[in-house]
Amino acid sequence: MLNWKIWEGTGKEWDDCLLQFPDFTVYQSFSWGEHRGAFGWHPLRIVGECDGRVVSAAQVLVRRLPLGIGFVWIPGGPAGDPEIWTSSFPTGLKKALGSRFVYCRMSNMRPHDAAESGQLSRHGWHKPGFRLQSGQSMSYLLGGQQSARQDRMSKNWSRNFRRSQKSGNVVRVWDSPDPGEMHAVYREMQDFKSLDEQFTQAALASILSRFEGRCVVVRCDDSEGRLLSFRGALLFGKRGWDIFAATTIAGRKVYASHATFWELMKQCEERGVTWYDMSGVDPDKNKGGYDFKKGTGAEDLKYLGEWDRASFPLLRPLANLFVKWRMRSA
Repeated sequence: MLNWKIWEGTGKEWDDCLLQFPDFTVYQSFSWGEHRGAFGWHPLRIVGECDGRVVSAAQVLVRRLPLGIGFVWIPGGPAGDPEIWTSSFPTGLKKALGSRFVYCRMSNMRPHDAAESGQLSRHGWHKPGFRLQSGQSMSYLLGGQQSARQDRMSKNWSRNFRRSQKSGNVVRVWDSPDPGEMHAVYREMQDFKSLDEQFTQAALASILSRFEGRCVVVRCDDSEGRLLSFRGALLFGKRGWDIFAATTIAGRKVYASHATFWELMKQCEERGVTWYDMSGVDPDKNKGGYDFKKGTGAEDLKYLGEWDRASFPLLRPLANLFVKWRMRSA
């Protein structure tokens, strides 16, 4: 008998519990929940137990809406075999929330599996009418010889990497990243590429604080110490996830992003990371970003992706309209 209940342990105990599952992600970690909790979401952690053993876990982010509606977002989860949670989790979630109505949307980062997708459909889960993410990423293997990683580079990426080595710039670990300095580079990049805001300065500060000791940031400076590019990763278990990446106009001219990526992967290896998630790609809407990540030698990865479910049918299309409106007005 599977029983869902609210987790009442410590942050470390939650992370230790999560790491027992092969499909754990940093976005289900205690620190990520606390980070999102600082920006209007309420993190709630729920576990499914069978015979006294935890067999599934989900960190859900909740917003309370009018009319007794609980709006739930599950980034990177739930963890555990979908056969365990696809049918019973929504009922357990509704009970834990105590809401009259519940709309639940997840972005599951398990590798895509047709059988698991079919299982979700059979149990009332649906593909959302409006997606927040592409559902595609890339994985990059670490832990071997650097020469083997160089052999996986595309010819173009390898050529640009060699160019970055001849610029005379300095690439190093950024021991105490400055959110204000990072935000300024993001603003310049966003203006140049006509991008939406990637991070607020407050969000940058929050992530750096919550993941202190588990966030590695590498920067590239010119000969006068001016920041050209930086890239950062969140580490959890023996895995890493891309989180920060921004380059100035001047940095683009000397291929500084290639130098920061290579050094970041070296730093991740030294910290025991064996598998790295590029944290999303979209070959249609951002071909340049896709080509850069593909050129490193990373392999295409398709997630199980976004699915949603509501406690009554009309809530799903209304929630999708709400999400779409919020995204466009953000």
